[in-house]
Amino acid sequence: MTKPPARPRKRSTAKTAETKRPYLSRDLRRQTLLEVAAGIVETQGWAALNMSALAERGGTSRQLIYQHFPSMEKLLADTAWHIFMEVAKGTTDSVAANPGNLTEAIKSAEAFSLDLPTGRGDALWQLIAGTAGSTPELEEIRQGIRKLISGIWTPVVRKELGMNEADARAYAWMSILAFWGMRQLVRDGELSRARGVKLFNGFMERVVKS
Repeated sequence: MTKPPARPRKRSTAKTAETKRPYLSRDLRRQTLLEVAAGIVETQGWAALNMSALAERGGTSRQLIYQHFPSMEKLLADTAWHIFMEVAKGTTDSVAANPGNLTEAIKSAEAFSLDLPTGRGDALWQLIAGTAGSTPELEEIRQGIRKLISGIWTPVVRKELGMNEADARAYAWMSILAFWGMRQLVRDGELSRARGVKLFNGFMERVVKS
């Protein structure tokens, strides 16, 4: 007696279910990829960020990456602004909470900036100092960041120090660079955080009183 033909086995869907990416809206997917890109920069530096690295770290395809960032220039720019906007918001809030009091606004902003994760702070310093890379795109981003952050501080500097707008903008940017210089000294272990803050605040108080 012959055996009846074996029934075809149903294809298991377990593996498909495990590997299928959860559905995300286009905007949420883009934000998720920007966080991944920021993570690459914060742990490996700006030179490590490219389409392949983002696809691999994000668990997706290069094709999907290109749907959100059609060029390397776009990826760099969007990642830079994604990292920077947290600091820009913190700075804006600090100035708004201390109208007309430059010293207190500075203290509030420096506390926020010093509390940033080390990798994010390093990535921002590289953008601000122009050491993130020598591409025209990163240079344009650096100048855009300088314009934005100086613009936040210029009105309060101008009001408290009685300067014209151009001089106030220059003072604002020089003060920002002084702060990030202090942050690097703390980062490198040359100063404790408490000592760095004390020295920087003393420096700024002398500027305000001069």
